[in-house]
This record gives sequence, structure tokens and C-alpha cells, in this order.
Amino acid sequence: MSGIVGAIGECAHEALPKMCKTLAYRGSVHRSLRGELADGMEFAVSALGLATLSEESNQHGFAVLASDSNYASYARACITNSIALKLDRDIIGLRPLFYGINDTSTLCAFASERKALWSIGIKKTKRVDPSTVVTISGLRDIAVSRKSSSALLNKADNASEPVSGLRNVLECVLDDVAQEQMGIAFSGGVDSTLLCKLMPDCASHLNYTVGLPGSHDLKSAQHAARLLNVDLQTIELNAHDLEIFLPTVIEAIESCNPLDIAIALPFYVLAKQAKAAGFSSILTGQGADELFAGYSKYASLHSTPNDMLNNALERDVLNIARDNLERDNLAVAPHSLDIVLPYLDPRVVIFGLALDSTWKLHDGTNKYVLRRVAEQVMPWELAYRKKKAIQYGTGVTSMLQRLARIKMHQSNSRGILSLYLRSIAEKQGILVAHDNKNRC
Repeated sequence: MSGIVGAIGECAHEALPKMCKTLAYRGSVHRSLRGELADGMEFAVSALGLATLSEESNQHGFAVLASDSNYASYARACITNSIALKLDRDIIGLRPLFYGINDTSTLCAFASERKALWSIGIKKTKRVDPSTVVTISGLRDIAVSRKSSSALLNKADNASEPVSGLRNVLECVLDDVAQEQMGIAFSGGVDSTLLCKLMPDCASHLNYTVGLPGSHDLKSAQHAARLLNVDLQTIELNAHDLEIFLPTVIEAIESCNPLDIAIALPFYVLAKQAKAAGFSSILTGQGADELFAGYSKYASLHSTPNDMLNNALERDVLNIARDNLERDNLAVAPHSLDIVLPYLDPRVVIFGLALDSTWKLHDGTNKYVLRRVAEQVMPWELAYRKKKAIQYGTGVTSMLQRLARIKMHQSNSRGILSLYLRSIAEKQGILVAHDNKNRC
């Protein structure tokens, strides 16, 4: 895995080691740069793990560029002697990046996780949104500009042949990542099952599924693995496991939001198992629902004009980092793992957004084009199987609610799970974010 941290202002040099220590699980510091800007202000930057850090000088001054990148995704920070600090992310936003200024406006810092900023006393943090550039010309002068997302709206060359075109682009993406040995988050749904079947050299990867005994996801994944004759590592959780993991997961994702916890907890456990097996990354089917209208909320748009559904999908794709990817990245970070997201590769995103909506919702069938591709490589029952959301399919949400009622000594109170999770954070002294996405 990788990460970047840095600061400008008073005591920037002292702040850097604290941030690096907080994010040590993202990788050791392999390079640091320190110095002064033209106005004498200090700067300090470190690259963790596989992140890159470069320095350039010319007659106009110097520039330090730190980049946390993986395939087409990136989060970057550029420090120059003319523009103090510039932060930006790719359009989809697979790599997180946050920044903040201390209460006395004497220090500005950025990091791959909020907790690194909290460690140096910056309490109010902001995310660098995908497809935006944050320019900090002075500690009190911050400008946010938006990049054009037109690159995602270009007409895909092979969108006129939806089924063969989608299969071709997915195979190209999977060919590019196949050299990595990785764990695959395998639920038995069409999204992950299709990636598993199209992945070259499937034997070098291992499929994982997580859930409570008898849960929908365990049964579904086991059935699919038998039909496809693929290896499957089953991870069964119980109430005690959930209690043990909850504080760690809350701290990892910097949130006690019930939905985020219910999704992140099985993902955290899966990453833990994959790390123990020697893998450095996890492949998931995240993004397919947003690209190909997999969620039930899109059904009401089936009979509306074509552009209404496609506009909704485009909006959700552009917001997926805030809504999902940030949480998932933080959930696996303590295990120093990367997430590989084939459906969110720019080639797949461009192809998916260019498709006519009738290939996404067709006669009551969601993700229609994806299922048509799946028909070619797996039994029909797997290609058209309905899937539950992970928080319900794993049984985690229902068990968390049961634990909350027991621990809080209440039979059935609305909001009891939020109270329970907040009590854990407070008891353990865990800091959590309080923005619109991660409110406790």
C-alpha cells in the first residue's frame, strides 16, 4: 500500500514524523523532502510505501510532487515556491486525500487519512473531493476548483456492440492487473463472479467470502464456487468476533456510522485473512451497481427518458469515492493492502456511461448488459441471481442490532445501534469524523 503526508508552516518538520508514525501501516517512509519556500515558510513531505516523491528545480524555482497512485487512480500534492500547496485527485477518486489548518492558522497539512492530521492537532479536516484541485496560496487563502469530467462522457468506441464490447474492455482491464496475486472478494453475485471467471490464471488468486453462519452471502458464494469449480476461503463470524473487531474498525474508517460499520467490518476481516495468506491486494466488484443500474432505487427511472437514468448513474459514479471508496480504502489500510476495482477503471467507466439505459434496465432486469456477458461464462442461474447488499447478505447488520439491544439494555429503540457504536468510540477514546458522510 502507499500514502502521502506533508505540511507547510511553523514546525512542519516536527509534524511530519508524527503523521508518518500514525500511518506506518501504509508502508515505511522511503523518502522525505524538507526545506523552505521562497517566503521562508517551512515545508516537509514524506512518501509512504509505494508512493512517489520527486523534486524539480529550474530558473523559476522548485517543485516537490508527492503522488499516491495505483493504475489510473491518484492523489497528489505539489509544493512550489510560488504556489505554496496544490492538492488534487483523479475523477473517480480511488485514493483518499484530506487536508486541514490548525486553530492558530500557522500550520497546514495533508494526508491520506484524517487520523494523521488529528495526530498533529488539526481537528477540522476536509477531504479533497475527486476531480477537484485545492490550491492553498497562503494559510488563509484557499481556493477549490473543479476539473472537467468530460473525459468520462466521451462516446466509447465499442458501445455500439454492448455485450462483446463490455466483455472486451473487462478482459483488457483484468489482463493488466492479473500479474498481481490477489484475494478476490467473492459473494456469489454476478459482479464478483464475472470478474473471477474473466480473470486470467485464476489459480494464482483466492476467493474469499465473509458472513455469519447460515447467512445469504455464505450460502450464495459456496453454491457459486461449487458450480464454477473455484477455490473459496470461507470466513465465518459470530457475535464475539463482531464485538472484538468493532473498536478497530471504527478507528480504521474514522466513523461510527452504522451503515459504514456494517459494510466495513466484513471487508476488514476479509483483508486481514488475505494479508495473512500473503496477498498484497484485494479485487472487488465495487462500481458495477452505479455503472449498470444495479440498485433498486434506479427501477423507478426505468420508464423515464433515457438521460434521466444516465444522469443519475453518472452522478453516483462521480460520488462513489465519498459514498463508498473512502470507507473501503480505510478499512483495508491497517493490513497494508490495496483495493483493485476493475469496474471503476476509466475504460470501463467510459464504456458504461456511454451505453443506452436500455442495456442497464431491461424488462425489469437490472445490470442487463453485465448479465448478458455473464451468460457466456457461467450458468444462467448465477448470471441472473439477485444479490443482497453486503450489510444484509453477511448478516452483520442484524447481529449488530442484536448486540446493541443487549449491551444498551433496550429491547427495540430507534437509533439504538448508533448509540451503541458511539458508546464504543467514546469508551475507547476513538476519534471519528463529523462531516455529512460520516456523522455518528
